[in-house]
Amino acid sequence: MKYSKIKNKMEKILEIQRRFFRKEKNKFLDTVEEKLTEYGYEFERKSFGKIIKSVNLETKTKSEQPEFIFMAHYDTGQMIPFWMGWIMKLFGHNNILLWIIFFHFFYDYSKTIFIFSTLLPFHPYHISLFTLIALSLLIILIPNKKNVDDNTSGVISLLSLAKKCKENGIENVKFIFVDMEEIGLFGSRAHKRYLEKEHLISPNCKIISIDCVGGVGKIPLIVRNSKSDYAEIFHQEIQKEFENCKSIHSFIPFSDNFSFRKYGALNISFVDKAIFPFGYSLSNVHSSKDVYIDLARIEKLTDAIANFIKIDTVEKYD
Repeated sequence: MKYSKIKNKMEKILEIQRRFFRKEKNKFLDTVEEKLTEYGYEFERKSFGKIIKSVNLETKTKSEQPEFIFMAHYDTGQMIPFWMGWIMKLFGHNNILLWIIFFHFFYDYSKTIFIFSTLLPFHPYHISLFTLIALSLLIILIPNKKNVDDNTSGVISLLSLAKKCKENGIENVKFIFVDMEEIGLFGSRAHKRYLEKEHLISPNCKIISIDCVGGVGKIPLIVRNSKSDYAEIFHQEIQKEFENCKSIHSFIPFSDNFSFRKYGALNISFVDKAIFPFGYSLSNVHSSKDVYIDLARIEKLTDAIANFIKIDTVEKYD
């Protein structure tokens, strides 16, 4: 399929970039529901929470306990200071220990700068490095209008995969479009509790979240937060399609799969190598540079995931 055709099919999804306020989110979900209806799915919105409210959209399945659950968060976050993006490129999102060491050093260093600045002439007018850094953090209060990769790409991936599942007669898959990932995985954690309370999830369910897969990152990265029985075969299918694929274990969350970690849930993103060894960085997220999406690559990714589903279901019953 040509890029232009894919783009035309997802034009309305790409138009609603910011999904920070409820009105924006509802408009976006309306558009997602239009595509699901077109593909022949039934679906339902689930609301969780009172003070912090999450509205998730899930497709219905014939089986009460589907074999697969695929997730993508549709909410969008805030801007981050440019220097924080530099740190991500330096250490990577996964090297949390290096982050801790850096900020401990920075904290001690900034205190020294601040104390030294008070000894200078006219110190009331002197702005220390610590003050500048603190002021730069105010940008976190601004919702980011540019969210093509994070996580419009994940939503488009779920829609593409949903279409392929219908075309191949695969009915054992549930798709969940998750809210409130950006404020601490609130939506996915609430949805997990709901599925478990209603006995709608089995211990053997295979769960994968898709986040930031269409941007400038070149390396498909699979993240697991606990032991996963299906990580290896998933890695093999992605490797076949993209040749270069990495897998890591992390004790910190990358995305909504962390909420389902006891099921061996995985996350896939496209990343770049950080400067420090074994680090991986999500380039351009939470910044005005998040304006690029590779829809052709998303098609390749969902082809690989569809094949992963068929290997585990259709072929083993042949």
